[in-house]
Amino acid sequence: MNSRRPADTPFKQQRLNAWQPILTPTWVIGTFLIIGLIFIPIGLSLLSQSDAVVEYTKQYDGDGTDSALASCQITTTNSGYDTNTTCTVTFTVSKKMPKPVYVYYELSNFYQNHRKYVKSLSFKQLRGETVPSSDLSDCAPLDSITKTVSGTSSKYTLNPCGLVANSLFNDVLNVTSSQTMDEYGIAWDSDVNEKFDNPIDFKSSTCTCSSVASGGCQNTAFCGTPGSGNGDYDCGENHEEHKDPTTGICYAYEYPDESTTQYLYESYPMVVQPQEGVKNEHFIVWMRTAGLPKFRKLYGIIDEDLEVGDEVTFDVQPNFNVVGFSGTKSIVLSTVSWFGGKNPFLGQSYIVVGAICVGAAAVFGVKHMVRPRKLGDTRYLVWKEA
Repeated sequence: MNSRRPADTPFKQQRLNAWQPILTPTWVIGTFLIIGLIFIPIGLSLLSQSDAVVEYTKQYDGDGTDSALASCQITTTNSGYDTNTTCTVTFTVSKKMPKPVYVYYELSNFYQNHRKYVKSLSFKQLRGETVPSSDLSDCAPLDSITKTVSGTSSKYTLNPCGLVANSLFNDVLNVTSSQTMDEYGIAWDSDVNEKFDNPIDFKSSTCTCSSVASGGCQNTAFCGTPGSGNGDYDCGENHEEHKDPTTGICYAYEYPDESTTQYLYESYPMVVQPQEGVKNEHFIVWMRTAGLPKFRKLYGIIDEDLEVGDEVTFDVQPNFNVVGFSGTKSIVLSTVSWFGGKNPFLGQSYIVVGAICVGAAAVFGVKHMVRPRKLGDTRYLVWKEA
């Protein structure tokens, strides 16, 4: 049994020197005072930074919405694809907003943190890998849909599948005032570059708009003879052309398995352009689920100063129905500070904790001066070997 005995060293025999503080009144009072004097300035700094953030919020759908925005409200259940209506939301700037100004949409009473909701996706599919339908069980029941084409009903695999991807916020926000809103660069680079990609055989390339208008855009980037071994696609039956309504650029594109698969651009044609697919940054932002039922997500960036008196006007195409879950929708304009957006709670918390510590130090100090308590001899707290 001697072989199992720990070596006779200070570490293995627990004889290392150690410091054990004795909590005397002086130590306790001093500790509380130091914590308070550190926390209060930090809290004041955080609070001042939060107050420096300029933020405007305007709700445009849901309970209690301004009657002037009645055209923004979706009062009946619709397909969720296109309500064919628009409304106008206007902000008047009363305090200068230095660039960049961030545009968010805010939803309430939407639980993106529900376990079943968060699990309902396929990471492999989102990365563009080929996934058999038998491996999409986590997405059920939104792993496929039935569509009627030319009078024939057929089952189509959803790509991407699942609750998260197929509940995409699909209201369209366009700035119609003098400002310009950039909708690129709103997602994390790691997400754009590593986590999302279109199917392996997806192809897209620019082409001339005149050929698109005539229905004959033949682009040598991927047009050729199918089966030739170089990954070419037939530019006849499956070949499609598209003009991006935002940029005016024309694209030729090919998706594999379109006869058996419904892709993201087909599910949300007003939000996702076919040449983008799952690389669309609005989609990528949505897929990073929120932890609270009231949340906001970045929609765009206005990279110019907004002066006092400026108006920022949005034309909103409302497609996202919040009536079913008693939610609300809002547009938020906000600047940021070095620690983020407007959040007075953090600074207030530091100030409150610091004030409590200073108050406790003062109470204990008065008590110690008025009625000090005699302490025992601390030498008897140390045990030594004979």
